[in-house]
This record gives sequence, C-alpha cells and structure tokens, in this order.
Amino acid sequence: MLRGTKRLILPNPHEGDVSTDLLHRLLKQAGVSRSKWEALT
Repeated sequence: MLRGTKRLILPNPHEGDVSTDLLHRLLKQAGVSRSKWEALT
C-alpha cells in the first residue's frame, strides 16, 4: 500500500482490498494517527 512517499506492506494472501477496520488497527499499532495518514497524500 502506498500513501505519498510512505510504503506499508500488508500481508494479504487473498490479494483483495484491505478493510477499513484492518487498516485502522494496523495504523494504531504503528502509532500513526488518522490525520497523519491522511496528510500523506
């Protein structure tokens, strides 16, 4: 997954879209706020 110059590698064996809930949990674990994530556009 790319956002601006940031790359986040998500293991996704089904190769489908990543759910909003999963993305939220991963960003929370990484210590990235929603506002910081959205500012990377």
